[in-house]
Amino acid sequence: MSHPTDLNVYSMTGFGNAEINSSACKLTLQLKSVNSRYLDLSFKTPEELSSHEGLIRDAIFARIKRGKIECKIGWQNTSTLTDTHTTIHAETLQQVLDLQQQILNHSATAQPMTVHTLLNWPGVLPSSSGAPSALTQVQATEIDALINDAITAFLASRAGEGAHLAQTLNDRLNAIATIVDSLRIQLPELLAHQEARLAERLLKAVDAAKGDVAIATSAIPTEELIERIRQEASLTAIRIDVAEELDRLDGHIANARKTLKNGGSIGKKLDFLMQEFNREANTLGSKSASLLQTQASMDLKLIIEQMREQVQNIE
Repeated sequence: MSHPTDLNVYSMTGFGNAEINSSACKLTLQLKSVNSRYLDLSFKTPEELSSHEGLIRDAIFARIKRGKIECKIGWQNTSTLTDTHTTIHAETLQQVLDLQQQILNHSATAQPMTVHTLLNWPGVLPSSSGAPSALTQVQATEIDALINDAITAFLASRAGEGAHLAQTLNDRLNAIATIVDSLRIQLPELLAHQEARLAERLLKAVDAAKGDVAIATSAIPTEELIERIRQEASLTAIRIDVAEELDRLDGHIANARKTLKNGGSIGKKLDFLMQEFNREANTLGSKSASLLQTQASMDLKLIIEQMREQVQNIE
């Protein structure tokens, strides 16, 4: 099952809390999560509520795809707190207290039981007020509602953080697009300048070597030599042309924007796109023939690294 709306981008950091109040007890369910490559669930559940873990697990797996999620279930027996006619079984309570004292005498690290634990000890209170009986009075529909409310609140928290991340990523995509557009406009001038500079350097090198008897430049007509030098300079300029890299960057920008717009479980796809962005930025740097292009490559790498860190928090 997918998220309620695919237009949402979900952070892997979230918190959700819900509770129900029945005639017998109050149940609470708390969900909180942090980043994880996979969906990892852990439970903090009283023994008497452990039977509900399967329902919670199934509901989470149906609506959530990634994250390290902690599920904490709690309950309070409200019937025993409001019934003024409840009678404590004094003999059973004394037996429990005697057993506790023996344990405390033999263990320096043991801690006394709380009043809540004592009251819920089997036999201390009448069975009609005991923990198992109180919990069995909770209807299955109430448990389902508790789970649904907690997950809904949890997803709302994730969606809120996800919307902020999506906006930040879109802003950085705009920054990348600005750098690419600027470099594309200046690229013809940069290539022409580099070609002319290289041809000039080659001609100077040939002129300097004319006096060397080991180089028979006289065997090659001057015009042909100059043309060959220009061809070599032109080929070198082609090798440092980054128009294809700029085109691929434009494609990655469009792909990332579309992915963010579609929403859903997009974290892994965005992480792959960050690798592609970084590959093109590295190529721009390795082909650089000007300070301007080198600076553009460095700026791109910085923005991409910032995006990569944020993508790690997207489901």
